[in-house]
Amino acid sequence: MRVGEAGARAEHREQGDDDPLLPDRRDVVVDGHTSPPLVVRPVRGPVAPCIVSPLGRLGLPGIEGRVVLDENRGRNLLVVCAANVCRSPLAEYLLMRGLRSIPEFEGHSASSAGAGALVGAAICPRVDARIWATAPDGADFTKAHAARQLDADRVSGAALILTASKAERAAVARVDSSARARTFTLREAVALAETDVAVSDIDESAPAFERFAATLNGRRGLTPPAARAARSSFARWFRGAAGGDPLDVVDGHVLGDRQHDVALDEVTETVDRLLTVLARFGS
Repeated sequence: MRVGEAGARAEHREQGDDDPLLPDRRDVVVDGHTSPPLVVRPVRGPVAPCIVSPLGRLGLPGIEGRVVLDENRGRNLLVVCAANVCRSPLAEYLLMRGLRSIPEFEGHSASSAGAGALVGAAICPRVDARIWATAPDGADFTKAHAARQLDADRVSGAALILTASKAERAAVARVDSSARARTFTLREAVALAETDVAVSDIDESAPAFERFAATLNGRRGLTPPAARAARSSFARWFRGAAGGDPLDVVDGHVLGDRQHDVALDEVTETVDRLLTVLARFGS
């Protein structure tokens, strides 16, 4: 770690700021909600650079691999949740499937990882059932999925990083503090993308994900936080309330069946909205 970077992080710790991604706190904190930090497991030993393709992870050795990774980063999207068995693989699949129909994103790809993954773990049964019911190729995706750990190569290889919550957004920063400008929670990305605030100094020759991330980053601090859809009192009782920070998709995987389904519904709804704005962005 560089001396300057270490000093900056120490300063954030002294100030009680667990999210070095946003040291200036330009996003709005609602009702005082904060998210507990996640501990990112260190990756021991050499890690081969990789790129994500429609065929999966491609290991590439040495400097040559790093050059290829850097050249392809602008076309890669990374989704991060806690364990990489529930929220992030569902979002990954829905995004991969939706991007196929947007010409501007032809050749772009999505992958996912967990800030505290049990590496190799199978996909959550509830997500498995949802994806199987979505499309014929869903079964292939769920069978092939194995939980992956968030690491520096996955972060550096993505032009756009979307996290389930602010806790994972902070985890990305602890892996690579330079990723701040291209890392957003899912709900944060949608809220920023759905506004009409103009952003200048966007490199129009850059790949689509790079331009999209730059646009979202330029709108930070200029828009209100995401608002949750209003529900009737019966719906809140029957389905469970989607509480917590409005920028987060709550980890319903550990909160029982009702909250689990609420969280998966929220991932699906948020990705649908994101694909809608991506289609407009690419037109």
